[in-house]
Amino acid sequence: MRNTSIPVSPIYFNVAEYCLFGINLGVVIGIILYFLFVNNKYNTVAGFLFGGKNMSIVSISLALTASHLTSITLLGVPVEIYLRGTQYWASALSLIIVTFLTAVIYLPVFHRLQLSSSFEYLEIRFSTHTRTIAAVLFVVSKLMLLPIVPYVPLMAFRLVTNPQASRITAVVCVACSTFIAVGGLRAVVGIGIVTTFLAFAGTALPSGLALLPLGFKQMWEIASLGSRLVIYDPDPELAHHTSFFVVTLALSTNWLWKIALSQSSLQKLLAVPTISKARICLAISCVGIILMKLLSCFLGLVLYAWFAGCDPLLTGQIKKHEQLVPHFLNNLSTMFPGICGIFIISIFSATTGCIASIINSISGVVFEEFIRPWMPQSTNELACCKIMKLLCILVGLYCASVIWLARELDRLQHVASGVTGVTAGTLLGLFTLGIVFSRANCSGALSGCILSLLLCGWLLIGAENALATGALTFQGKPLVTTGCGKANFTHLVNVTTIVSSAARQLPMKPLQSLFRISYTYCPFAGAITVLIIGVPMSYLTGKSKTDSMNPDVFCPLTQSFLHKLPDRSASTSSELRAPNTQEVYMALDDALKHLKEVIDRSPAMYPLRTVRSTHVSTEYSK
Repeated sequence: MRNTSIPVSPIYFNVAEYCLFGINLGVVIGIILYFLFVNNKYNTVAGFLFGGKNMSIVSISLALTASHLTSITLLGVPVEIYLRGTQYWASALSLIIVTFLTAVIYLPVFHRLQLSSSFEYLEIRFSTHTRTIAAVLFVVSKLMLLPIVPYVPLMAFRLVTNPQASRITAVVCVACSTFIAVGGLRAVVGIGIVTTFLAFAGTALPSGLALLPLGFKQMWEIASLGSRLVIYDPDPELAHHTSFFVVTLALSTNWLWKIALSQSSLQKLLAVPTISKARICLAISCVGIILMKLLSCFLGLVLYAWFAGCDPLLTGQIKKHEQLVPHFLNNLSTMFPGICGIFIISIFSATTGCIASIINSISGVVFEEFIRPWMPQSTNELACCKIMKLLCILVGLYCASVIWLARELDRLQHVASGVTGVTAGTLLGLFTLGIVFSRANCSGALSGCILSLLLCGWLLIGAENALATGALTFQGKPLVTTGCGKANFTHLVNVTTIVSSAARQLPMKPLQSLFRISYTYCPFAGAITVLIIGVPMSYLTGKSKTDSMNPDVFCPLTQSFLHKLPDRSASTSSELRAPNTQEVYMALDDALKHLKEVIDRSPAMYPLRTVRSTHVSTEYSK
């Protein structure tokens, strides 16, 4: 039962925070101006998409790290820990597995082919129709996801400012991102470097300062008593979207698509000259992302230690748990002024970098897949680069208009997340089918893709309907309000009894239908469906002609398997191939020399033949 609403005063920037925000905005504008007017020598398709393919390891590593430091990571992960415990730590294992698979299986293929668009691989491997379908899925999912990226911090920080100001901030963020995308990959990498340092500072500082009055030991004890320290949760309930298997399997599928195969990630990995440097970038970024995830988990434990006995949502202080981090900063800023401004600046920077990367990748895919095939072959690189910059501006205007005109995007947020998961799983299955399975053909790829979309779409629609009707709910750990009004951190003894009694009141819902499967399973289900359908269908419709195919389209493991097979076509062709004239002359000369040696050994028996053979040999040598 919800208690009486407790008022909370909004946060306003002080002079120092306005100065910090102005400095950050000035850095962003400086990056825009530099790459638009000073460092504009990369006015080609390769320069715009890949930065000239001569970028440094450090810059690309930081940019890859920044691509994962979205507002969802900074705001959503701490709330997930607060509500459901630290099982999310297992995402570190997922990242290690994904990085290894990317470096061994997927990266060698695309680094050898050096394609401007990752979907060009599907045409080389399967057909033009497969490439078009995949490109459409990518563009649609990214266009649906794009307005959600600035909407998440917009909704969260409406708690600390008026709605009009938060909307203007979101539009400014989108505008900056658009012009960064116009500057090409080098501008995106530049803002990514700034984002990485600000995100680490914006997450570590609040956690560290909050522990000063609390202490690490007491924080850990409160989290333990509240059942938030979850190391291994083998819950088989498919609706439970934070169990160990969900975090490892489902998130690995989604991240494998994002890190190994998405256009924005491949642009960065192909921007370094050699594959060894690209693998080093992957390893460094993996360490950075894991560190950031663990910092976010730590911030979630700090949040729970502050609000373990008085949940702000139950008391009416916030409207959604997504506003928990700004509310925490509101409390913390009374002791440490300026900390809220640092976090808001990190959120602004992370959102800007993420939007810029998405806009840049969308413009590149739209140009390469839907515009360039219809352009004359004589079109110069400068004109192509201008078209891509125009596409960046159009995509940015679309995003800004949706943010400004839409009242609430909550439903769109759920749908966009589901559609992104469906397309990520299907596309991952398509690329894996072509890269790993040498006998896969176009029929298997198309049938697997279509059935995967139908299955995952059916699950997504059913789950959305179950959420709307209340049949599907995501349960978390117990939350209480009995500690409200007491001195901070003095309700430690009462937490044990409160949590245990609240845990007994939680209803247990049995698995009633497939629609209760957690949305995080959609990418995994989509990828597995493509492989399960695509491989048998390829064998039923006829094997692909691997002997006439470029071996670079397969991963090194598949190539080594193909090399071990007996090369029947080569032996057959060598038997049927007609010898050339030079080989005939050499064979005839060897035969005559051998015959001459035999005759010389017995001159008495074949006097006439000796003369004749000598004459023939002389004539032939002439």
